[in-house]
Amino acid sequence: MPDLAAGGTWTRVRLRWRRDPLTGASARILTGVKLQPASRPDLAKLTAKPAFCPFDIEHLETATFPFPAELTAEGRIRLGKAVVVPNIMAYATHSAVGIYDPGRHFLDLDDLTPSLVGDALAAMVRHAQAVRRLDPAARWSSINGNHLPPAGASLVHPHLQSAHDAYGLTGQRLLAERSGAWKGGRGSYWAALADQEAGGPRWVGQIGRVAWLTPFAPSGFHEVWGVVSGAADVTELTEEDCRALGQGLSQVLAAYGAWNLTSFNFGVIGGGPQAHEHGHQVVLKVLSRSNPEPVYRSDATYFERIYGEALIDLSPEEVADGVRTRF
Repeated sequence: MPDLAAGGTWTRVRLRWRRDPLTGASARILTGVKLQPASRPDLAKLTAKPAFCPFDIEHLETATFPFPAELTAEGRIRLGKAVVVPNIMAYATHSAVGIYDPGRHFLDLDDLTPSLVGDALAAMVRHAQAVRRLDPAARWSSINGNHLPPAGASLVHPHLQSAHDAYGLTGQRLLAERSGAWKGGRGSYWAALADQEAGGPRWVGQIGRVAWLTPFAPSGFHEVWGVVSGAADVTELTEEDCRALGQGLSQVLAAYGAWNLTSFNFGVIGGGPQAHEHGHQVVLKVLSRSNPEPVYRSDATYFERIYGEALIDLSPEEVADGVRTRF
């Protein structure tokens, strides 16, 4: 490559190409200038409290709806400050939105404390368990988040979303299928991975049943995983697991904040109907996104960045109708 500091002299630099040992997905790790921002952007204008936000406490009861009684007698599921309500967008057969704290319109990374995140995850798990009791066919479950517009969030008020159905998401199915096909030894791929990485250069730490590490071939910037031993599906997460995931995710976000980052996606990934047979373990994946720029929202959410699944608003047939007239 031309070296700008040397007047364009051609120079050999190191480019690392890595292949994920489970999925086969590859990643390229650059040498040289890093993409982390030198300073944090001013979020005041973007995150200022608007006249109306459906997740703000003064509007929540009128702008959102309770779950049907056959799903839960609670109407809206509450734990600590967290509130879980039905999703008005049909992302899956069953989907919910979890609001970390309706009393605060915006939460920066250091505001997403272990207890706040842990309670929100535990409340979403309660919803997942209620869905599974009502609809046993909805065996693919995940809990996810888009934080700020660069991560695909349409609302600034921090929230989570879930998906529960009989189909799963592309990356979710891939993890489960490849876990089941793994021939590296007896037991679970994920247990073997945690054992291999423990204490090594990609090891982060252990909280409860959750092993924290960075992936060998990341799919996004600053990606960190939390692997939950003993839980194959989202519905099997205990409150202790949710507290451990909340603590670990909060600590990852603290590191993001120290790197002047502001936006992120995460997913808590269940293993589907054959989770136990496949030796799957629940995995939390979190990765950073670009910092906000004026009038900017990404069209890639956790669906695309974590699961490799398109989320689009027009069918191919509608697109063809619109383009056909130009031919």
